[in-house]
Amino acid sequence: MTQDPINPYQPVASVAHESEHTLSEIQFRLTRRILRAGESKYLTHSSSNRRIIDSLVIIALSTVIFIVALSYGKYPFVTSLFMTLWGAAFVYSALLRRSKIECRENLSRYGMVDGAVCTVFMSAGQVTLTTPVGTFHWLTNNLKIYRTPKGHVLLPRERVFLIIPKTNDSTRAEYKQLIKAIKSH
Repeated sequence: MTQDPINPYQPVASVAHESEHTLSEIQFRLTRRILRAGESKYLTHSSSNRRIIDSLVIIALSTVIFIVALSYGKYPFVTSLFMTLWGAAFVYSALLRRSKIECRENLSRYGMVDGAVCTVFMSAGQVTLTTPVGTFHWLTNNLKIYRTPKGHVLLPRERVFLIIPKTNDSTRAEYKQLIKAIKSH
Protein backbone atom coordinates (compact mmCIF):
# COMPACT_ATOMS: atom_id res chain seq x y z
CA MET A 1 0.00 0.00 0.00
CA THR A 2 1.53 3.31 -1.05
CA GLN A 3 1.12 6.49 0.92
CA ASP A 4 0.09 9.76 -0.63
CA PRO A 5 2.98 12.24 -0.88
CA ILE A 6 3.05 14.96 1.77
CA ASN A 7 2.33 18.41 0.43
CA PRO A 8 4.76 20.87 2.08
CA TYR A 9 2.64 23.80 0.87
CA GLN A 10 -0.51 22.67 2.64
CA PRO A 11 -1.74 25.44 4.98
CA VAL A 12 -1.65 25.03 8.72
CA ALA A 13 -4.99 24.58 10.49
CA SER A 14 -6.76 27.86 11.17
CA VAL A 15 -7.21 29.31 14.64
CA ALA A 16 -10.63 30.80 14.01
CA HIS A 17 -12.53 28.72 16.56
CA GLU A 18 -12.20 29.01 20.32
CA SER A 19 -12.17 25.22 20.66
CA GLU A 20 -8.94 25.10 18.67
CA HIS A 21 -7.33 27.55 21.12
CA THR A 22 -7.67 25.10 23.96
CA LEU A 23 -5.89 22.45 21.90
CA SER A 24 -2.67 24.48 21.78
CA GLU A 25 -0.64 23.36 24.72
CA ILE A 26 3.06 24.11 24.78
CA GLN A 27 5.38 22.28 27.13
CA PHE A 28 8.97 23.41 27.59
CA ARG A 29 11.93 23.23 29.93
CA LEU A 30 13.30 26.54 31.17
CA THR A 31 17.03 27.12 30.94
CA ARG A 32 19.16 29.86 32.41
CA ARG A 33 19.73 31.29 28.93
CA ILE A 34 16.01 31.50 28.19
CA LEU A 35 15.28 33.07 31.58
CA ARG A 36 17.99 35.72 31.12
CA ALA A 37 16.68 36.60 27.65
CA GLY A 38 13.20 37.06 29.10
CA GLU A 39 14.58 38.99 32.05
CA SER A 40 16.35 41.49 29.82
CA LYS A 41 13.15 42.09 27.84
CA TYR A 42 11.20 42.37 31.09
CA LEU A 43 13.62 44.90 32.55
CA THR A 44 13.49 46.93 29.34
CA HIS A 45 9.70 47.11 29.20
CA SER A 46 8.50 46.84 32.80
CA SER A 47 9.41 50.38 33.90
CA SER A 48 10.37 51.95 30.60
CA ASN A 49 9.55 55.55 31.60
CA ARG A 50 11.68 55.29 34.71
CA ARG A 51 14.53 53.71 32.72
CA ILE A 52 14.45 56.57 30.22
CA ILE A 53 14.68 59.17 32.99
CA ASP A 54 17.47 57.23 34.71
CA SER A 55 19.38 56.99 31.43
CA LEU A 56 19.05 60.69 30.70
CA VAL A 57 20.25 61.62 34.20
CA ILE A 58 23.23 59.26 33.88
CA ILE A 59 24.13 60.69 30.47
CA ALA A 60 23.92 64.26 31.80
CA LEU A 61 26.07 63.46 34.84
CA SER A 62 28.59 61.58 32.70
CA THR A 63 28.87 64.53 30.34
CA VAL A 64 29.44 66.96 33.22
CA ILE A 65 32.07 64.68 34.79
CA PHE A 66 33.76 64.27 31.41
CA ILE A 67 33.91 68.05 30.81
CA VAL A 68 35.19 68.70 34.34
CA ALA A 69 37.87 66.03 33.98
CA LEU A 70 39.00 67.54 30.68
CA SER A 71 39.01 71.10 32.01
CA TYR A 72 41.36 70.18 34.81
CA GLY A 73 43.68 68.63 32.26
CA LYS A 74 44.76 66.04 34.78
CA TYR A 75 43.64 63.12 32.61
CA PRO A 76 44.00 62.75 28.85
CA PHE A 77 40.92 62.64 26.63
CA VAL A 78 40.78 58.86 26.19
CA THR A 79 41.24 58.15 29.90
CA SER A 80 38.48 60.61 30.80
CA LEU A 81 36.20 59.07 28.22
CA PHE A 82 36.70 55.52 29.49
CA MET A 83 36.31 56.60 33.12
CA THR A 84 32.97 58.28 32.45
CA LEU A 85 31.70 55.39 30.30
CA TRP A 86 32.68 52.86 32.93
CA GLY A 87 31.13 55.00 35.68
CA ALA A 88 27.88 55.39 33.75
CA ALA A 89 27.66 51.65 33.11
CA PHE A 90 28.34 50.94 36.78
CA VAL A 91 25.63 53.34 37.97
CA TYR A 92 23.09 52.00 35.47
CA SER A 93 23.76 48.38 36.45
CA ALA A 94 23.46 49.39 40.13
CA LEU A 95 20.03 50.87 39.38
CA LEU A 96 18.95 47.64 37.64
CA ARG A 97 20.25 45.39 40.42
CA ARG A 98 17.22 45.84 42.69
CA SER A 99 14.81 45.14 39.81
CA LYS A 100 16.75 42.01 38.81
CA ILE A 101 16.68 40.65 42.35
CA GLU A 102 12.94 41.30 42.65
CA CYS A 103 12.30 39.71 39.24
CA ARG A 104 14.29 36.57 40.08
CA GLU A 105 12.54 36.21 43.44
CA ASN A 106 9.13 36.47 41.75
CA LEU A 107 10.14 33.94 39.09
CA SER A 108 11.19 31.43 41.74
CA ARG A 109 7.93 32.06 43.63
CA TYR A 110 6.04 31.14 40.45
CA GLY A 111 8.26 28.08 39.92
CA MET A 112 10.00 29.40 36.81
CA VAL A 113 13.59 28.43 37.57
CA ASP A 114 16.38 26.76 35.64
CA GLY A 115 15.36 23.22 34.74
CA ALA A 116 11.64 23.62 35.49
CA VAL A 117 9.22 21.98 33.07
CA CYS A 118 6.32 24.32 32.33
CA THR A 119 3.12 24.03 30.34
CA VAL A 120 1.26 26.95 28.78
CA PHE A 121 -2.15 26.88 27.16
CA MET A 122 -4.95 29.28 26.45
CA SER A 123 -8.66 28.84 26.97
CA ALA A 124 -11.61 31.11 27.67
CA GLY A 125 -9.58 34.29 27.15
CA GLN A 126 -6.89 33.48 29.67
CA VAL A 127 -3.39 32.10 29.55
CA THR A 128 -2.73 29.28 31.97
CA LEU A 129 0.78 28.44 33.16
CA THR A 130 1.50 25.20 34.99
CA THR A 131 4.84 24.97 36.80
CA PRO A 132 6.18 22.58 39.45
CA VAL A 133 4.89 25.04 42.08
CA GLY A 134 1.32 25.39 40.83
CA THR A 135 -1.05 26.70 38.17
CA PHE A 136 -1.40 30.41 37.38
CA HIS A 137 -3.93 32.24 35.21
CA TRP A 138 -3.72 35.61 33.47
CA LEU A 139 -6.39 37.28 31.35
CA THR A 140 -5.12 37.92 27.83
CA ASN A 141 -6.39 41.51 27.80
CA ASN A 142 -4.10 42.22 30.79
CA LEU A 143 -0.99 40.85 29.04
CA LYS A 144 1.59 42.74 27.04
CA ILE A 145 3.28 40.55 24.43
CA TYR A 146 6.82 41.09 23.12
CA ARG A 147 8.67 39.07 20.54
CA THR A 148 12.31 38.17 21.17
CA PRO A 149 14.83 36.05 19.27
CA LYS A 150 14.30 33.28 21.86
CA GLY A 151 10.49 33.34 21.80
CA HIS A 152 7.68 35.51 23.14
CA VAL A 153 7.62 37.29 26.49
CA LEU A 154 4.27 37.89 28.19
CA LEU A 155 4.09 40.61 30.82
CA PRO A 156 1.11 40.45 33.18
CA ARG A 157 0.34 43.23 35.65
CA GLU A 158 2.20 41.38 38.40
CA ARG A 159 5.95 41.93 38.67
CA VAL A 160 6.79 38.74 36.75
CA PHE A 161 7.11 37.63 33.16
CA LEU A 162 6.41 34.48 31.22
CA ILE A 163 8.64 33.51 28.34
CA ILE A 164 7.41 30.97 25.81
CA PRO A 165 10.55 29.74 24.02
CA LYS A 166 10.53 28.94 20.32
CA THR A 167 12.39 25.72 21.02
CA ASN A 168 9.90 23.63 22.95
CA ASP A 169 8.40 20.14 23.00
CA SER A 170 5.63 21.00 20.53
CA THR A 171 5.59 21.58 16.80
CA ARG A 172 6.25 24.97 15.25
CA ALA A 173 2.63 25.11 14.05
CA GLU A 174 1.31 24.58 17.60
CA TYR A 175 3.63 27.30 18.90
CA LYS A 176 2.44 29.75 16.24
CA GLN A 177 -1.17 28.79 16.88
CA LEU A 178 -0.83 29.52 20.60
CA ILE A 179 0.88 32.88 20.04
CA LYS A 180 -1.72 33.87 17.45
CA ALA A 181 -4.52 32.90 19.83
CA ILE A 182 -2.99 34.98 22.64
CA LYS A 183 -2.50 38.00 20.40
CA SER A 184 -6.01 37.80 18.95
CA HIS A 185 -7.70 38.34 22.31
